[in-house]
Amino acid sequence: MTHRTLHARRPLVAAIALTLGAAAAAAAAEPTPAAAEQRDPAAASGPLRVAVAPLASIVAWTGDRPTGAMIEVWADLAKRLDVGSEFVRVNTFLDLMKAVQDHTADVALGPLAITEEREKVLDLTHPIFHSGMRIAVRQRNEGGFLSAIRSMLSWKLLGLVGIVIAAALVSGHLLWWFERRCNPRSFPPEYPRGVGEAMWWIACTTITGGCDDKHVDGPLGRILAFAWMVGSIGLLAAFTSVLTATMTAEQVSGQIHGPRDLAGRSVGCQAASVAVGAVRQRGGIPQEYLTIYDALDALQMGMVEAVVGEAETLMFVVTSSGRSDVRLIGPMFDSFDYGIALQNGSPLREGLNTAILRMREDGSLDRIREKWLGKHD
Repeated sequence: MTHRTLHARRPLVAAIALTLGAAAAAAAAEPTPAAAEQRDPAAASGPLRVAVAPLASIVAWTGDRPTGAMIEVWADLAKRLDVGSEFVRVNTFLDLMKAVQDHTADVALGPLAITEEREKVLDLTHPIFHSGMRIAVRQRNEGGFLSAIRSMLSWKLLGLVGIVIAAALVSGHLLWWFERRCNPRSFPPEYPRGVGEAMWWIACTTITGGCDDKHVDGPLGRILAFAWMVGSIGLLAAFTSVLTATMTAEQVSGQIHGPRDLAGRSVGCQAASVAVGAVRQRGGIPQEYLTIYDALDALQMGMVEAVVGEAETLMFVVTSSGRSDVRLIGPMFDSFDYGIALQNGSPLREGLNTAILRMREDGSLDRIREKWLGKHD
């Protein structure tokens, strides 16, 4: 090959090299699908997609925009991070978490409890608020003879009656033994008849304060009789108080008085909430519903025996929706913190955590909680 030929081909080779280099640079500059999916939402040109579901006291929809405690918290956080927001409305708590998992939203707002199970599929920020579980039951308005009889069959009341009968049986034998010789007219010497008369005297003295056709003459008999006269006052008071307390408790909350009573009971819960695990852990039978309103409707129709849910949400729904036949019982249990949900590996997490800590330090979180949820110790 001559020197002239080589000199003629040099421009062609240079052009090809320039073309290949430009193509490689363009390919390197174009993000792969995986890289595009993990891009920083805060650096994107559009606002952040914020998924929101109507969740009672935490979030509510008024017109075209949501309101509530978590919305005000997010507004403060977005201002501190200098990012825009585009609210995406979803219908249920389950849809709220799926929106982040499916990458149709960058952020999810709601009472999302921070748990180990959720941390496996979502990124959760530092705690926003502290809460726990409460129990709602249907108030019973039954009355009349059958309700009183059913209340009298409680184990506490039956135990008290058993103790009284045993004490009366022992005292009847002693009274007959002390009086059978000196007072045969009131307490005959014959064993079955004499003990029966003594038991009758004790029953009359306990209920009415005395027995007109019988009297006690012997010193030991009178000591025992005096003890029964004084003791009968306490027995009647104890019997009345236990009966009253039992009937009142049955009318208000049936057989469920706290978390321990959930075992073996059918309990309504909001689907995918931590209440499901709390009920199952205590031996209850959770029945999942899309919303807390659906669970309370099932309670009022007798489909479940109780409803377990987040304390603030349950309190707000029961008091604001006119459910006069539903009551909250027992203390708050299984306390937990809840935060904001993000996509797994979201770069927003570090910035949000820093902003949340600053809100806690300057009192913004306490101020928002008191404004929407009231002051708590």
